Amino acid sequence: MTIHWCGTGLSAIPGLRRLIRNGHDVTVWNRTPEKARAEVGDLTDDIRAFTPEALAEAVQKGDVVVSMLPADWHVALAEICL
Repeated sequence: MTIHWCGTGLSAIPGLRRLIRNGHDVTVWNRTPEKARAEVGDLTDDIRAFTPEALAEAVQKGDVVVSMLPADWHVALAEICL
């Protein structure tokens, strides 16, 4: 099971860092990978450029998607999960 964490804004960082530090398999998605690397690049190299298409291609049955994106993205991400 992979946790796909979408968005690395200020409110996302503490929880994201805790998951990675505790050994969970986390893929970090952000519109700007460089920004995500600045926040969690010391803990993981699995940082990808967010697009709905790229996320849909990566998500497998049993994976978890965490959205820290603006609310208008939640429906699209839920559809990918279904």
